[in-house]
Amino acid sequence: IKSDVWSFGILLTEIVTHGRIPYPGMTNPEVIQNLERGYRMVRPDNCPEELYHLMMLCWKERPEDRPTFDYLRSVLEDFFTATEGQYQPQP
Repeated sequence: IKSDVWSFGILLTEIVTHGRIPYPGMTNPEVIQNLERGYRMVRPDNCPEELYHLMMLCWKERPEDRPTFDYLRSVLEDFFTATEGQYQPQP
């Protein structure tokens, strides 16, 4: 399940970037090599800091340090509640 949390962080990146390929410009072996050295993707231009922080939690090196899906759901619900006014139609 904790590897799924890593993948969920990647999914969040794909959503924020409207489907951009993760780790642009890197081959698969380069991605693995860079991740082993501690590299993590930079925050996308239009990604709120709070959401990027959540992504970084998903990408912790040790699986046991990654959040649970229950935690992620709770944080994302709070994030949506806090930002939903931005997405409401304006009269």
